[in-house]
Amino acid sequence: MKSLLNFIFCLAIAFAITFLITGSGGIFVIMTLLVAFIFSIVVVFNTMRTLKCNVKLSADTVNKGEDFYVEIVLNKSSFLPTCFLEFEIGTSLNISSDESLTFRLISARRDFEKIKIPLKADYCGEGSVFIKSVTLIDYLGVYKKKLSLDELSKYIKVLPSIPDTGTQVEVIKSASSNMSFDDSDEETNETSLGLTGVPGYDHRQYVEGDPLKRINWKMSSKRNILMVRLDEKVTSASLVFRLDYPEYNDGGKDYVVNSDRIIEASLAMLAILLNQGYESEYNYYLDGWQTLEIKDDKSLVYLQEQLGGIRPYPEQYRIPDKNINTKNKSEICFTTCSKSMTKQLAEFVDGFNGSLVVTKESGLDGIFPDTWTVNSDFEFEKLQGGA
Repeated sequence: MKSLLNFIFCLAIAFAITFLITGSGGIFVIMTLLVAFIFSIVVVFNTMRTLKCNVKLSADTVNKGEDFYVEIVLNKSSFLPTCFLEFEIGTSLNISSDESLTFRLISARRDFEKIKIPLKADYCGEGSVFIKSVTLIDYLGVYKKKLSLDELSKYIKVLPSIPDTGTQVEVIKSASSNMSFDDSDEETNETSLGLTGVPGYDHRQYVEGDPLKRINWKMSSKRNILMVRLDEKVTSASLVFRLDYPEYNDGGKDYVVNSDRIIEASLAMLAILLNQGYESEYNYYLDGWQTLEIKDDKSLVYLQEQLGGIRPYPEQYRIPDKNINTKNKSEICFTTCSKSMTKQLAEFVDGFNGSLVVTKESGLDGIFPDTWTVNSDFEFEKLQGGA
């Protein structure tokens, strides 16, 4: 509007010159302004007819915290330069840039032109980069026109990290007591004694280097000394993981940060258990509910790649369309919910039988009896009073 008023003011000055000072000079100024305006409008419509835009990313997959760039490619089939092009680039909340994502340019090249914009992958999961709008502006700034575009979005996988948190005894203890050996089998009706003098399965005192998964925690608590059982009775795939990642439109950046933390926390716990020899099953929603057996480092890395493309799922898909725990094993659910989603979480855990993991910052410290929290260093803590 300001540019239009300025143009009208210039025309008024030209008419004043024509009638008050010199007719020929004023007419020349008027004609120059009108020709410039007409040419400027013609260039706008020519640009609208001949310009095509495309979006390219420098990579399909990046690690969390890694830099990449988006490339805006302009193709035009006219020898005329374009009018002013005002681009507004948009990104998903897990992608950021230190540079402005709104810029203006004129393309004078005959074939194509590329504009590179550096970006950074801040948080894991599927990211997107897209052209929000392209506005055509004539040279005088009087006329503006939005360019009609097809969907110009590109998607990128942002891989989560697999935190190295060392050996967390409480996590191993919980896994050992609930998900591997049946510690109630510490004694049998056999009259023979084991190597340690303990009836039933053979045990001995724990020594440094023994796998923590073989500690009989029930016996150890009774004898006030760590005891390791020697038999090979290990239940494979003893733990069922589940990622609860519902859509939450009001969450904004905080929800993305919380989701990033809980996804990496699930990988951290998998790594802890895998290091002790435990196999697990991991259930997540990605174009349908998927189940992946985590048996070794290779399968853990594959899961990491899969979670690079994870995104929140609609509420109607929150309950799996299949039984993800067919063997009734101990189940642990990692939820991205926060305190503002208490109602949604309460509906979800109604009838849920297992353990719930939330972030320390989520504020969910009493909604479920068997709850674990995880902090920014990926240290797990079972809440007091949890079942």
